[in-house]
Amino acid sequence: MSTQLPGFIIAGLYKDSLVLVEETTEQIIPAKKQVQNTNKSPNHEVTPPPQPKKWFLGDNKKNITILLKDPDAVHINDEWLGTLSKLLAACKLNLADVAIVNLKENHSFADIKQQLQPQYVLMFDVSANDLSLPFSIPNYQLQQYGGCAFMTAPAVTLSADKTTEAIKTEKRNLWEKLKVIFNV
Repeated sequence: MSTQLPGFIIAGLYKDSLVLVEETTEQIIPAKKQVQNTNKSPNHEVTPPPQPKKWFLGDNKKNITILLKDPDAVHINDEWLGTLSKLLAACKLNLADVAIVNLKENHSFADIKQQLQPQYVLMFDVSANDLSLPFSIPNYQLQQYGGCAFMTAPAVTLSADKTTEAIKTEKRNLWEKLKVIFNV
């Protein structure tokens, strides 16, 4: 059975394709170039361009960047995330306010600054040298640079372990500095 569709139906089916043709007096030559709209889905709705892969955890609503190195986690391991969530809550913040970046992959400070626009950068077992910054700072000291306030701390402060006096002291030092930074 052979069915021929009316011209307006065929035109409707191919309305998102443009075929350029050159006409001569003797014949129609096929198009040299075919242009298609690639931003439309088959049902002709405009689809947004693909988003780049998100390389940090959180929504960065308050431009606070937390840098760490955890080779076994995508962003941060569960133990550290639990401790960090409690610290953030005590500072009247949450994960939506921050961007957690795992530096197991190389991210330059220029990339971090351009994409996240941090006001505060909290670094856990990350040195200024790891970011190719022109300074070094001791743990729990605030350093201003490039419109950001930087602070470093050992990653043990994110552990759930509170068994030794040394770990308790580190956690206390971190909390004291966070209270100053976030006016808690």
